[in-house]
Amino acid sequence: MDDSDRTDGVRLTARERAALAEIEEGLRQDHDPAPVPSRPSGGRRLPLTVALMLVCSVVLAVVGIRTSEPALLWCFAVMWPLTVLQIIRLLGRWIRTTGPFTPWF
Repeated sequence: MDDSDRTDGVRLTARERAALAEIEEGLRQDHDPAPVPSRPSGGRRLPLTVALMLVCSVVLAVVGIRTSEPALLWCFAVMWPLTVLQIIRLLGRWIRTTGPFTPWF
């Protein structure tokens, strides 16, 4: 079957076929995937962020309860779920790095 005979009825000129063949050859030779960018400081920032968010949440809760200021209580209501989410992320990362779960007894 000739390259110009396609099942979809499209015919390519000789110049287009040459360009397509050159592209396909380049794709066949390109076996290396693109390098994945690394995050060098990402591992150190999450524990610090979690600690800072936890301190802020506790301070907001204590001051909000002591003063009964609605704005502080609402700030705590927003901050606490975000803090818990980051704690879960930190625990997930810790579990992945420590290996499989082993029972204590």
